[in-house]
Amino acid sequence: MGFRIGSAIVSLALAVSMTVVALAQADDGTANGDEGATVDTPAQVDPSTVAPTLYLQLSNPTEQDLEVPLETVQLMVQGTTLRGAVVSIDGDLVDTDDQGQFSGTADLDEGANEIEIVASDGDGNQVSTTLFVVRGE
Repeated sequence: MGFRIGSAIVSLALAVSMTVVALAQADDGTANGDEGATVDTPAQVDPSTVAPTLYLQLSNPTEQDLEVPLETVQLMVQGTTLRGAVVSIDGDLVDTDDQGQFSGTADLDEGANEIEIVASDGDGNQVSTTLFVVRGE
């Protein structure tokens, strides 16, 4: 659920910024048709200078709530994040490649398990998601 809320916030921020840019491009520099009166518009932003937003997307498992057989003692977790981010699965750091892809395992106890996956960037930002796994019946 936290990932969905985070995705909604990012989507809303993108929509607002796109609206501001569209309005700035549509503005002809005059206010209410008064010739000579100028309107302050946001400065154009060079996309190459904007820092990418930290994200965390799981590719395996694809569900946040799952049940596994009792024989399953570890769960493989794979996903993608911002290139250069640090990822942990249940507090254990996992390697990320130069594209931000990562994989690691989480040990499972019998019964209910919560597995927290956290991505952090160099600026101290963090995003996380939690898997709820039931091992056995």
